[in-house]
This record gives sequence, C-alpha cells and structure tokens, in this order.
Amino acid sequence: MSAALSFEDVGFSYRRKHPVLDGFNFRTEPGEITIVAAPNGTGKSTALWLAAGLLAPQRGRVRVFGKDPHAQRDVLGRVGFLAEGAPLPDGWTGNQVLAFQRDTFPRWDQAECDRLSAAFRIDLSQKVKTMSRGQRGKLGLITVLSTRPEVLLLDEPTLGLDIATRRHLLAEILGRVAEQGCPIVIAGHEIREAEAIADRFVLINEGKIVCDEPVADLLGRHRALSWDEHTPPPPEALDVMLLPSLFGRRALAHSWDPELAQLWMERGGRVEPADLETVYLSLTGGSEHA
Repeated sequence: MSAALSFEDVGFSYRRKHPVLDGFNFRTEPGEITIVAAPNGTGKSTALWLAAGLLAPQRGRVRVFGKDPHAQRDVLGRVGFLAEGAPLPDGWTGNQVLAFQRDTFPRWDQAECDRLSAAFRIDLSQKVKTMSRGQRGKLGLITVLSTRPEVLLLDEPTLGLDIATRRHLLAEILGRVAEQGCPIVIAGHEIREAEAIADRFVLINEGKIVCDEPVADLLGRHRALSWDEHTPPPPEALDVMLLPSLFGRRALAHSWDPELAQLWMERGGRVEPADLETVYLSLTGGSEHA
C-alpha cells in the first residue's frame, strides 16, 4: 500500500540559487503527526507546496496516494493544505470563501463547516480584507478542515491565532487522527506547542533531513542540565552544549547517561527533562558546545 505522502530524492531550488531541497526523502505513516522544522528559507514550506501540487520537483518525485499531485490534479481533493498566512481573496466575504470551497471540493462537509464556524466565533459576513490576521487564520482553517482531508498539510497554522483558538486547533488535529487516522504534517516554528501532539520530529538543514526521529526517542536521549559557580561542569562524555542563561549555567546533554552523570549530580548538578524547542535550537546551532 502506497504512503499518503512520499518524497523520493527530491531536489528543488529557486532561480538557480542554492537548493532549498536536495536529496529530500520523506514519507508519512497512517495516524502520524509530524512536525517539520527548519531555519527560515531552508525548505520546509517548499516541501508542503510540492506536496500540494503547487510546485513540481526539479529532481526526484513526490507522490500523494501514489499519484503525482502536480500532474494528476484529481488526487488533490484528498489533500488539505493551509499555506502560511492563509492567503484568501480580499474582496470576498467569509461566506463567499466557504461557498467557493463547497462548490470546489466534493468531500465538503457542511455540518463540519458550521460546527467550526461556531467554535471559532468568526463573522462570516465580514470581508477578508477587513479581517485581522487571526480571523483570516481561523477562516483558512475552516476551509481546509471542512473538506475532510485524508492527509493534512499545515504551514505555520497557529500564526496570528489567540491562545484559545490555538488550543482548539490542536484539539481538532488530534481529533482528525483519532477519528480518521489522517496523517498530518505541520511546518513551522511553534515547536513548543506542537510538541504536545507530535509523534515525529523532522529537521531540514541546507535542503536535507538531518534529523528524523520519534519525539519520545529524541527527548529520551536529551536532558537539560543546570549548575552554579560552585559545581564543576558536567562530564564531556554527555556531549554537552551550553544554553543561554541569566542565572547560573545551563546546558543540553545530547547523549544522556545517568551513570556518567551520577557523580556530577551528587556534587550539585541539576537535571530536568529536555523540551523539543531547546533540542531544535541546539541542532540548528542556536547554542555552543561547552
């Protein structure tokens, strides 16, 4: 059985610049929520545009349910894609946007649309150009989720949303997986929020995947360390990377080993679970080795 979404040795660049994707390989698994992270301009959004058929790979191939999304457009009816900023026609009202989606997507679920509209408390008679960034984001989410997609692609989905709506969105994402086994790919920088629901973490750097690992395994081999001036630094064997800190010293251990750290902890070293955002910053050079 083919994956809902797969990339095989994909290459893509803009205007002969350094490739944003170079030998990119990735595939989704049923019921899996994947967060794709990367420094700005290094391919995460491009990957979603390729998956949505809006771009064609210059090398390799992209497949959605076994079909080429750029050449075989019929498969796009099974894909839900929300681009960054939820670009929508400025002169249309929310109702007109939803009516267009309803007429375009055969899988449109009006009852779901009505439920989400009520939950997000959005005035659909308002024109898009008068909506705030958060309101446009809510409308974009309604247009995508109401199509009942079989694979969901979200690019910076929480950008501009208030806390209550962000939490509602996360609940909706979990519901899609629980009810339908829908694989979901989230690209963005809101790693702290995505950590609560993500099964898998993928990091792109210079066009290639440099980390592809279950979130639980990734966090399981990292620890956040802290100590004061009277405590010696942690053992180098833990592969320690310093973190910014206003008080005392903090670091991330990339190769956690409780036996190696035991003596250091007895001398005052403190250990806490690592969070995904800190791990991401260390993997992208946001910190320095001790």
